[in-house]
Amino acid sequence: MAVHVVGNVCLDTTFRLARFPGPGETLNAEGCSVALGGKGANQALAAWRAGAEVMLWSAVGSDAEATLVRRGLVEAGLSDHGLTALPLPTDRSAIMVDEKGENQIVSAVACARAFDPARSGWQAAARPGDAFVLQGNLTPGATRAALEAGRALGLLTVLNASPLGECADGLPGAPAVTVVNRGEGEALTGEREPGRIAERLAGMGGGAAVVTLGAQGYVAVAAPAAAPRFHPAVRAEPLDTSGAGDVFCGTLAARLSLGDAFEPALRLAARAAAVAVTRAGTFGCGPSCDEFHTWHSRESA
Repeated sequence: MAVHVVGNVCLDTTFRLARFPGPGETLNAEGCSVALGGKGANQALAAWRAGAEVMLWSAVGSDAEATLVRRGLVEAGLSDHGLTALPLPTDRSAIMVDEKGENQIVSAVACARAFDPARSGWQAAARPGDAFVLQGNLTPGATRAALEAGRALGLLTVLNASPLGECADGLPGAPAVTVVNRGEGEALTGEREPGRIAERLAGMGGGAAVVTLGAQGYVAVAAPAAAPRFHPAVRAEPLDTSGAGDVFCGTLAARLSLGDAFEPALRLAARAAAVAVTRAGTFGCGPSCDEFHTWHSRESA
């Protein structure tokens, strides 16, 4: 089965700093890099590396940056055939990463907000049983309509409600699997305890829910009314945490689409996220195809 990722793609400019600047303060970065990014692209690449057939449906501008995005996707192993060109500047993000690996991100998302998935062609390409992954970068209306269309087509719908801004009014489209971090879960449910957050989200969506807790691990509820289960994180020395959530979600969707049960898929997603925090950047920070193959070979031995 394939994984269809509907979301954003952008160019990331990442600044590495000893600490974050205070209000009105200017700091000189210790390093700077420009690379492909965007939650949609990050999750698509993670899903492809985890073994799934993947198609990314997104929007880019009509500028030189769009050419860089297309080239970057193809060089990474993905296709650019699902990209819609809009008469706008290609989306960009500025990422600050401190010496502890924590991050702060600001994004310009004109293309993501103008993108209408219904006109991109994904519905004609999807087949019953495929996985369908969205994040919080599109408008609430576009996200809800896409999730509802995915359910109607018999797809396994996965919503990573991040960034929260476009999902702040509630959980759209009753996804089969909802993935959030603790702060997003608190905002969506009004709960503070991770287990209660997961239970509420599962009830709201009518499916499974996962609340990621960074270095503490994650809490998962496999179905509405099921008991929440806490899982400790795989130990890792963090360098950059900015792409870990995308690697977790993309890997989870891939393994579910390939027939893995929920718990084994979660464990592999957590292991992949632990690798991601040890590497700089977001796009491609997770395990490689070879690393995933090695893991599976060892487990099968």
